[in-house]
Amino acid sequence: SEIYKKLPTVKLIDAELARTEGKIIDAIRLGPQGVKARMSELEEENLTLTNERARLLLANGYPENYTEPEYFCPDCGDSGYVDGKMCVCKKRALVMAGYESSGVGALMRSQSFDTFSFGYYSGEALQTAKHNYDTAKRYAESFIGNGDGNLLFVGATGLGKTHLSTSVAVAVIERGFDVKYETAQNLLADFEAKQFRSSYSAMDEDPTERYFECDLLIIDDLGTEMVNQFTVSCLYNLINTRINRGKAMIINTNLSSAEMRRRYSDRITSRLFGEFSVLLFEGGDVRAAKLRK
Repeated sequence: SEIYKKLPTVKLIDAELARTEGKIIDAIRLGPQGVKARMSELEEENLTLTNERARLLLANGYPENYTEPEYFCPDCGDSGYVDGKMCVCKKRALVMAGYESSGVGALMRSQSFDTFSFGYYSGEALQTAKHNYDTAKRYAESFIGNGDGNLLFVGATGLGKTHLSTSVAVAVIERGFDVKYETAQNLLADFEAKQFRSSYSAMDEDPTERYFECDLLIIDDLGTEMVNQFTVSCLYNLINTRINRGKAMIINTNLSSAEMRRRYSDRITSRLFGEFSVLLFEGGDVRAAKLRK
C-alpha cells in the first residue's frame, strides 16, 4: 500500500504482471509453434516490466525487493516444507521445542563443546579428557544420520559425560538432525506407560516411537533405573533395533563393565561392548569442583 501510494506506476506494472497467467492460457490456443513464439515474447515483456519495477524502487530510495516478504528461512519460505519434505528449519524448531518442554533446553544452552573446560583435569585424566573431547567432537562434526556408530561413556559421576553428550546433541541438532536426549529412568517410564497404563489406548500417540525413529538417541544415567524383566527386555529391544537399523546412540553410565554384566542380560552387555566405542572418563568430580567455585 505504501509503494502503490507513492509510486502508482509500480501498481500498474504489478497489475500487468498479474495478467501473465491469462496470457499464457491464450497462447496455448496458438498451437505448438505459436505458443513457443508467444512464450518467448511474454518472457521478454515480463523481464522488462520487472527491471523497470526494480529501477523505480531503487530510484526512490527503496531496495528492489522492498515489497517482498522477508522469510526467516529462505529455503522453504517459512512454509516448513521443501519439495514435500519437512524443512531443516522446522525440524530443528520442533526438536528444540521438545527440549525446552522437557527441561533439557537450559542444559543445552550452558553445555557445549565451547564451554567444556580442561582446567578440572590433570595428569592422565587430562589426556583422557582431551581424547574423549576430540572423539565426541569428530563424531558430531561427521554425523550423517545413518551408520554413524555408537558411543558408550563410562565413568563415575561428575566427570563430564553429560557435558560431552549434551555437546554432541547441540552440534548435531544445529546441523538439522533429530536428536532425542533422555534419562534411562524417563525413557523406560514411557515404555511402562504404553504397556501398563489403562488410560493408554491404541488411538493415543505412541510415547516410545520417538526413541526408535530419531537420528540420534542419547540415553543418560543408564543404571539409575529400576531393573526388572520388563525393563531389561525393553532396553534390549530398543538397543538391538537401533543397531539393526544403523541408527546412532550415545549412552552414559556410572556402572563399570562388571556391574553392567551383573545388572543386565548378556545380550545387552555384549551389544554395549561389541557395537559401541567405549570412552572411559577419569579424574575427580568436576561437578563438585565447579560448585566449590
